[in-house]
Amino acid sequence: MSAPAIGAGPSVALRTALRFYPERYRRERGEELAEVFADTTAEGGRLAVTRELLGLAVYGLRVRLGLTGASPAGRLLALVAPMLAGAVAGAALVAWVTTADRVANRLSWDGSYGTYAELLSRPVAAALLLVAVLLGRWTAVRGSALVLGAVGLYELVEAVWVSSFDAWWSGYIGMASLPLVLAALLLAAAPTDLLARPTWRVGGLVLASAVVGGLLETAQNWDDTTFPLDLPWVVAMLVLPLLLTFAGLRGRAAPAAAGVAVLVLTGPGCLFNIWRESRGLSHLLPVAAPTVALLVLVAVVVHRSGRREAVGVVHGAA
Repeated sequence: MSAPAIGAGPSVALRTALRFYPERYRRERGEELAEVFADTTAEGGRLAVTRELLGLAVYGLRVRLGLTGASPAGRLLALVAPMLAGAVAGAALVAWVTTADRVANRLSWDGSYGTYAELLSRPVAAALLLVAVLLGRWTAVRGSALVLGAVGLYELVEAVWVSSFDAWWSGYIGMASLPLVLAALLLAAAPTDLLARPTWRVGGLVLASAVVGGLLETAQNWDDTTFPLDLPWVVAMLVLPLLLTFAGLRGRAAPAAAGVAVLVLTGPGCLFNIWRESRGLSHLLPVAAPTVALLVLVAVVVHRSGRREAVGVVHGAA
């Protein structure tokens, strides 16, 4: 494929952007993409060219990862997005409200701007996230989610560094911070063209998700370091949402989306508590290995069963 004659610099950048697409996609549509790029940037300045190149590269990465609106993963993420945005906003707000006394105590002896920014960035970003998703402003949703994700990542990196890579303390902080990071990544990955428009139904779903997210945050009880890992807790917060995600293997995206949204909030805490209660990796592996094998087997059976049903429907229609 030859790049359009738009100058040596942009042509090199264009070829670099097209490298993000899979090779087969470049062979089939590379010329078309290059021509569209040349048309859209013919009268534009450097900023317009840079913006188009970035958009071209990002979409190529989506195609490579299977996260476009035409892919099953992309459609699933689009369904997950309103629920996940509401749930993570509710969880972040509840976590801040339940520790309001601790926040007030810290501000009483350290009222610096840095402390205010550290303590208020999470609830402010969560509130903005909730408002943005209710209004269907997905650029603002992604921006707010990325702020929350950055806060969570900072807290996790700080815990790892301060504790000198202590697994227990890092995992304990990760229970609350990793859901923010995962939610930011999934919301950024959701295809824009399929994201829900603001309706009463979507608004109700978002608000219900915020309530569920707050309840899940409260149920996990981060500050109780002796929190037991009992069977009902595991079933409710790990096994059931994990099984819900298997519905996606049979083409049922709505329950799978609900399962993914719950797992983002509860998965890190569940895995940390399983590791902690097992008292080490050597005790965990004999239980984890057959459990993972069983889950893989169930997934394969569900997937094949769904394919047989689809084939039966096609033959019946014929």
